[in-house]
Amino acid sequence: MRRASLALLVTIVGAIVIAMPSAGVDPGVLASPDSAGAASRFIAGLFPPELAPDYLARVLVLMLQTIAISIAGTVIAIVAAVPLGLAALRLRGEERSRAALGTGRWLAHWTVCMGARLVLNLARAVPELAWALLFVVMVGLGPFPGVLALAAHSTGVLGKLYSELLESVDQRAVEAVRATGAREITVTMLARLPLALPVLLSYTLFRWECNLRAATVLGLVGAGGIGTELILAFRLFRYHELLTLVVAVLALVALIDVAGQVIRAQLLDAPAARACLPE
Repeated sequence: MRRASLALLVTIVGAIVIAMPSAGVDPGVLASPDSAGAASRFIAGLFPPELAPDYLARVLVLMLQTIAISIAGTVIAIVAAVPLGLAALRLRGEERSRAALGTGRWLAHWTVCMGARLVLNLARAVPELAWALLFVVMVGLGPFPGVLALAAHSTGVLGKLYSELLESVDQRAVEAVRATGAREITVTMLARLPLALPVLLSYTLFRWECNLRAATVLGLVGAGGIGTELILAFRLFRYHELLTLVVAVLALVALIDVAGQVIRAQLLDAPAARACLPE
């Protein structure tokens, strides 16, 4: 046991030692006078921030658009992730074995399951920016490709979470409902879903928060929202506008973070949600 732990520790340390120079990490460059001078000039160019009423009104509209992009992308992802997550659900128990189901049904189930997992892996493996570039080419600039990019990536993330959370519930409750002769979809609705519901809701809300942060970045490729204005201000050296936009993004993320915590607390403290929790 000690040898295995020591070997693991040596492997981790070796990976870190190799990764640092391979990634170009050089603390000396960061602390050099040239770097400090460049950072000072950049920070000085941020002040004073742009506070013209018409510009602030434009920033507010972009913030609302960013929130709308994150909500629309998350909703579409949920709609797509639910059936894919159910299809990717691996059935457990002796009654779900090849001998009990028969070769044909068993093979059909695993074909559907592996196919759904392949789709979810593909959606999750491609980052939001890459999806956004694809959808910008397909549908043009604007918020719509940003919505589609968030939806595509989040479908992979949520679908995997949904399937694994439903798989991890107390198997005794699943077998109890299955023993009544109920179909598998009924077993999921009556046993798996109630037990996993609080965690499903919490992870879904957390994914929405992640999508809001990602929506600000998607503007870098012309996918709408406040990110588009941010990259334009940076490229045109309008650093005073850049500071206003950065503060707006920070305020937006903080606001959504608090709102997400409040919503999760309300959902998890609700009587219906508490009743779903296992004893």
